[in-house]
Amino acid sequence: MHHYSSLEGFTPAQVFTGQYVDIARVRQGALNEAFAAHPERFSQGRPLVKLPPQEVTINPIPDDAEPSIAEQGVNFSTLQRAILKAL
Repeated sequence: MHHYSSLEGFTPAQVFTGQYVDIARVRQGALNEAFAAHPERFSQGRPLVKLPPQEVTINPIPDDAEPSIAEQGVNFSTLQRAILKAL
């Protein structure tokens, strides 16, 4: 599986299933050990693992949009909106 730079080095499957959280903890542990052993190598201070964005959209419909306008949009429902509609 390809690790995407836009997902901060995680795979889509890791992000979709939530596995990225555990993987990020392991990565952060390795970075912490490296920093503790050789802090002089890190000129910008303690390194932190970057996490993927919480939401990704293309032409998002604002949450405060009129319902009639939101229904006319050409966007596919985001997972959150799809779940809310299903309820």
